[in-house]
Amino acid sequence: MTRNRLLLALIFCFVLCPFLRAQELPDCVHPEVSVLLFPGERSAQDSLYARLDSLLATGEGNLNIWHVGGSHVQAATFPNRIRDNIDSLTVRGDRGFLFPMALANTNYDKSYRITTTGEWEAPILTRNSPLRRPRYGITGYGARTASPDASVGFRLNLGDTLRWECSRLRVLGYGSSERTYPYIICLADTLRFDFDSLNCSYIFDLPAPTDSVLVQFLVPKGEEFTLTGLLPESFRPGINYFASGVNGAALPSWLDQCEDLERDLQLVRPDLAIFGVGINDSATTAKDFKPAKFKNNYRRLIEMVRRVSPDCAFIFITNNDSYRYVRRGMTWNANGEAVRRAMMELAEEYGAAVWDLYGVMGGAHTVNAWRSAGLAKQDRLHFTEEGYTLLADLFTQALVADYLNHR
Repeated sequence: MTRNRLLLALIFCFVLCPFLRAQELPDCVHPEVSVLLFPGERSAQDSLYARLDSLLATGEGNLNIWHVGGSHVQAATFPNRIRDNIDSLTVRGDRGFLFPMALANTNYDKSYRITTTGEWEAPILTRNSPLRRPRYGITGYGARTASPDASVGFRLNLGDTLRWECSRLRVLGYGSSERTYPYIICLADTLRFDFDSLNCSYIFDLPAPTDSVLVQFLVPKGEEFTLTGLLPESFRPGINYFASGVNGAALPSWLDQCEDLERDLQLVRPDLAIFGVGINDSATTAKDFKPAKFKNNYRRLIEMVRRVSPDCAFIFITNNDSYRYVRRGMTWNANGEAVRRAMMELAEEYGAAVWDLYGVMGGAHTVNAWRSAGLAKQDRLHFTEEGYTLLADLFTQALVADYLNHR
């Protein structure tokens, strides 16, 4: 992308995009607070921007972003909008991991189509289930099958758009024995695969770039295969955006129940990690929320990312003002400020940034106003599609503004 094209894209983002005009926002929204805060040093973020400079100047190479969280991420509108905004400013990369979440009877990303055949079991990471737990990884999901007709097919583009394509597919998963393996059919051709023992994934090189793939699993009788994710890869330069979200997930969910998370992070090697975990950790009384434990859990996650990607930059997203579930309904979550303070302290400790969603909302007891404005749902915990879109636009604006200041 030339300097002029970048300038035009930035003008579009900041001036022409009506969603970001302060005069068009409801009074409950505080866009002046939507900046990246650095309570400590910021060398990792500036190093990230230097790599972005190189990508924009040459059109070569990749930057990888990993966005992890709970239902705000699984709902997909928030991370997908950030990805779309970044795509409009830079060279488009890949869209990240896929998983057939409908197998777990949960909400799923409707920006792509994914179908299955056969019988599957998909216990959910954050729910008690009588079913055996799979080994969860970076998607936070796992589906197990012994069906002879089991398959998973996906299409990356809906409608007539040709935005996404892949020339290679990684199938993440494992069999109950070494003999259990999948094979793939694409464009009526049966293709051989290579097994990546470092990442326990099956690699299929496709005969031509495509947006649609069908994976069929040949499972020997008496055995089973567990699918933990699909990763379409195109090898084109740009920013690759990987989103990992599970409804109800707290830090212990990712740290203690996703045994293969660190291994799968090798496939991402993030240049930037966006941390949106915290709303479920804080869903308790103010007395029972332990900031020291919360910060120690985040330290474990940060050190895990650093082992995989030592130069990774970090952005914390503070909790939204919210209500939490109690036995007979909902009650206000009093821990928003405590989580914000803990994230600011972690950011100072690790040279990370903070995007203050709590402040953008206006602080304590503001979620009711967001609900009245049609930006938060009736549960006063989640946002509407319009709310998530607004937040993603504000987050992108803050990120790009910080990059321009770096420039």
